[in-house]
Amino acid sequence: MRELKITCPTCEAVKNVNIPKKLFTQKKDGCIKIQIPPGIVCPEHQFIVFLDQNGSIRGYEKIDLVMSATPKKKK
Repeated sequence: MRELKITCPTCEAVKNVNIPKKLFTQKKDGCIKIQIPPGIVCPEHQFIVFLDQNGSIRGYEKIDLVMSATPKKKK
């Protein structure tokens, strides 16, 4: 595992998160994108972290809308 210091782009909460090292060796080119759900870094926000193959954080992206997959009940 590789420990990364991740900052919420909305509330700026900071937490160390463990990322499997295998992820960095499998990705040959381009950015590694990791979706961070609520409760991992801060209790309310979810966002995407962009990493390079060396594990350096290249940026964050806030998620505008989260869709629910809860099916409707039949009447």
